[in-house]
Amino acid sequence: MKKLLLPLLLAVAALGVRAQENDGLVYPNTFYASFNVGAFSYAHSAQSAFGAPAANITGGVWVSEPLAFQLSADAALGTSAAGYNALFFMAAAEFKWDANATFFHLYNKNFLSPIPFYPILSLGIVKSIPMAGDGEAEVDNALHAALGLQAPLRIASHTDAILQYKCIFFPQGFDGSLGDNYMHTFGLGLLLRQSTDPYHRRIERYTRGLGEDWFFGLGIGPNYSGFDLFSNPYSGGLKMVGVAPEIMMGRNFSNYWSVRFVLNGLTAHEPYDTVRQEPSASYRYSSLHTDLMLNLSSLVMRGRGVSFNALAYLGSGPIWRYDKPQFHLAADFGVMMRYYLDRHSDLYLDCRYVVIPPSIGGGHGPSGDYYGVSLPSITLGYIYNFGHNSTRYRMPLDKCTDRM
Repeated sequence: MKKLLLPLLLAVAALGVRAQENDGLVYPNTFYASFNVGAFSYAHSAQSAFGAPAANITGGVWVSEPLAFQLSADAALGTSAAGYNALFFMAAAEFKWDANATFFHLYNKNFLSPIPFYPILSLGIVKSIPMAGDGEAEVDNALHAALGLQAPLRIASHTDAILQYKCIFFPQGFDGSLGDNYMHTFGLGLLLRQSTDPYHRRIERYTRGLGEDWFFGLGIGPNYSGFDLFSNPYSGGLKMVGVAPEIMMGRNFSNYWSVRFVLNGLTAHEPYDTVRQEPSASYRYSSLHTDLMLNLSSLVMRGRGVSFNALAYLGSGPIWRYDKPQFHLAADFGVMMRYYLDRHSDLYLDCRYVVIPPSIGGGHGPSGDYYGVSLPSITLGYIYNFGHNSTRYRMPLDKCTDRM
């Protein structure tokens, strides 16, 4: 099993080499990998059934004292909503939160006190893959979200036993369902840690105090309703441009890591009608997404008071349409450039690519690919930073004191 965990652990640990050189990217020796096996309950179309097996494999790293980022793969073998045997495969990016480290800071040798629990937020993709013998069934793809809980028990210097639960939410209509569609998974397994000390995760130049390093932003810019954006010869040109104002709230956890919540969106367009030479219809929408952001500038510029910073990010969250009420999940990634005007004020330019479900966008592109529907956008805006900005890269050169 350790051989199966190794590739996933190495993929996440690729940051580790740079972490040793750039004090504070992650605390050294905080990489881990885990696996568990168990059972699941699948609820769809007002029905539910239990099944087995279900399995999970994960590789991750603690990016701050209370927060870990991990990549996860889940699989379950059961019966689809349409009635055929299927393998459900889920790949996701996840946040794992150490609530004890945030609120209590109580430790002992084997347990945290109170008893440890790590809430998990998961966002990713799911595939329903028909098994042999169901030739008429087709692979179904969708985005999914999950909430989970993990409880560890230290059993050796580098090893924890874990009990893990997840509630995985699928969009309506996925896998032939007629209504709400979700899966519960339960597993028992092991977590292998790089360090003998599972609780020493405070990185250098880490934010100070719950009230520090928060920021608020407002922005606006154009979006583009894309259907096979890079391969569609009939994309519609400027007629597919819409407007996407946004409001954000976030926090800088260190020189490198930030998390933000963004509410954005207003107008978009359905596929371009090549006969009428115009979009099929215009519609109004909103999306709310959570982004994990990595400050790329801090990887190469380690001084204080740097005016220009580029932050790459990856996120996901719900998206909904108003004229034809629908509620689904979308995934996004991009780069945000922040220019620091003074201790509290920034200007930002955000280049974002959002993958949305075809049902929200009004249809597929020519390829019919589920992931071919998108809403790329460019946003210009203003950010206000609260508190004393204790992370080092937010401290102006002419006013900072070396408090780290």
